Amino acid sequence: MNYTVVNQDDQLPDVMRSLAGSQLIGFDTEFVAEDCYQPDLCLLQVATREDVFIIDPKSITDLSAFWEHLVDPEKTVVVHAGREEILFVYRVTGSAIPKLFDVQIAVGLLGGEYPASYAKLLQRFLGEIVPKGETRTDWRKRPLTRAQLDYAALDVLHLPELYDRLTEQLDALGRLRWLEDELRRRQANLVQVQQQEGWYRMSGVQSLHGKHLGVVRQLWLWRDQRAQSKNMPARRVLRDDLIIELAKRGSADTRKISQIRGLHHAGFQRFIPEIADCVTRGLKAEVPDVPWSGQSKRPRPPALLQQFLTAAMSYLCRTNSIAPAIVGTSEDVGKLASYWLQKKQLDPEDPNYPNLLRGWRAEFVGEPLFEIYSGKKGLQVQDPHQDMPLSLCDLQ
Repeated sequence: MNYTVVNQDDQLPDVMRSLAGSQLIGFDTEFVAEDCYQPDLCLLQVATREDVFIIDPKSITDLSAFWEHLVDPEKTVVVHAGREEILFVYRVTGSAIPKLFDVQIAVGLLGGEYPASYAKLLQRFLGEIVPKGETRTDWRKRPLTRAQLDYAALDVLHLPELYDRLTEQLDALGRLRWLEDELRRRQANLVQVQQQEGWYRMSGVQSLHGKHLGVVRQLWLWRDQRAQSKNMPARRVLRDDLIIELAKRGSADTRKISQIRGLHHAGFQRFIPEIADCVTRGLKAEVPDVPWSGQSKRPRPPALLQQFLTAAMSYLCRTNSIAPAIVGTSEDVGKLASYWLQKKQLDPEDPNYPNLLRGWRAEFVGEPLFEIYSGKKGLQVQDPHQDMPLSLCDLQ
């Protein structure tokens, strides 16, 4: 396997020339995330149809020209499960990747296992076996071993070929537009999350209301600022469950706060006055808006109706060769049924608009499920001996 390790500034022009002459870029990263505020980027792996490069970002002075290639609207960037790759690009450039192709999502749209590891996809589509020996390696350590470099290069070596194979199959099924729509939506969601405060996504916060939400927000902001300044995971500053407990109690009494289990250790005592100030500010602040504010007003569908529609969605996925997990969950079906029950039209931009009525999902499952929900079509047992014993039938 041939690849070039790029760890000196004078090597970068060769990389840029290769990328400039290619319309397709395979892209992957290696990073460490468990002990820092944001993932620490340790390696960049890049492949064109002719070249493979392993770039050491800790050794190169300026990689801005490289990042600009990834947001070039004329270039297709191929990744596998590219959430972190999308975020690295966004943090540097402030942009999403215009022409993104994620092989994991592509396989899901073709009815394959979703989510599937890169090794499984290579074996299924290309017959390639990828070793797993470096999955838990410490990518910060230098020098990197030959085994580490080989492993990193393999992560992108076959991406162009995999792209060709999957593109052909998606095109044959008319689903290339679905993939484009899906990746555009997912990138937009990731960017939106980066731009917003994340306190309302904490586990347990939806059980709170009123001034307690203001306390959660102030504690989250304090924790986030301190975690960023110390470059450490936010949970190591103050756990989510402790923030929820502090908000539930709603007390700024330093003595009571110091007695909460988890905060009584000596290491936390010096932060008790700051935590108390956060509680005080939260209790005095206006109640913050939350995304779920209108959800309690929606009628909940009967459990049996949600189960039946979920089974119908599974039928539609299996008979049309698409992984159910990529389409939606039982919760998504429940939100769809609630929307129909309330008989109230929402703007598609409204956050409460059902996910199963957005983009390609509306065509694939939203419309057929409504025909079942409204009694125009039904599911019947056609052949109990088949793997898929059900079929759709007209009821009118």
